[in-house]
Amino acid sequence: MLPAMASLHVRHLGVRESGAMLGTISGTAVVVVGISASAAPELAVAALFVRAIWWWVIGKMWWETGVMPRWLGAVTLGLAVGEFALVLALGPIGADMAVAWLPLRVLLGMWLLALSYALWRSRETLTAE
Repeated sequence: MLPAMASLHVRHLGVRESGAMLGTISGTAVVVVGISASAAPELAVAALFVRAIWWWVIGKMWWETGVMPRWLGAVTLGLAVGEFALVLALGPIGADMAVAWLPLRVLLGMWLLALSYALWRSRETLTAE
């Protein structure tokens, strides 16, 4: 994820410096807390929370600025809302995240594939200009 975040940081700087910095910081927190949650499952809800923040920040920026495809911004915002709902539903009851953790990782993987596709398509657009 870190190389993708570095590429996104450069793209975001061109449209919104504050959003670029917030996106990079929250993305780095996703990596750090996600790795920690892999070793300590009780941090899984925290990992969901920081991923929801990251998805909200970059999804909102993409939707508003068009620096990445707006459809991906809308999907990312939707994922952020869904993860915030999971945090609110599962956090207070101290639910065991072992069952939900694998599908949530698959969801992250599918989103990363969509991001890769969007970055690849935007590369073609940049080279054609």
